[in-house]
Amino acid sequence: MKLLYKDLLTTPIDKLIINSLEQALYQAIVVIDGCEHVVWQSEHKTLTTRNLTKMREHFEKLDIKEIVLRHESAYDEMVGQPTKNGSNRLEVPLRQNPYAVLKHLH
Repeated sequence: MKLLYKDLLTTPIDKLIINSLEQALYQAIVVIDGCEHVVWQSEHKTLTTRNLTKMREHFEKLDIKEIVLRHESAYDEMVGQPTKNGSNRLEVPLRQNPYAVLKHLH
């Protein structure tokens, strides 16, 4: 079952994961009741942006407990190293409001 963005407007979200897929391409994943779900913009297209701030703006007014930026690197494989058994996943916590610091400076 696809989880459409419009359906999240009334759903409490445990965690928003902004997944960094490649250089300047971000995908939205939400965690609801312990399960990760890719967010779909429409029936045929996942919610992706080329700008981290734009992705955060999509979710600014929703009820979200935690926001992180996730990155997984294939660096070892790209330089000829053997594949590692463990994950090299990095999750960086982000603030709820992307403009909090900027608004404070004015």
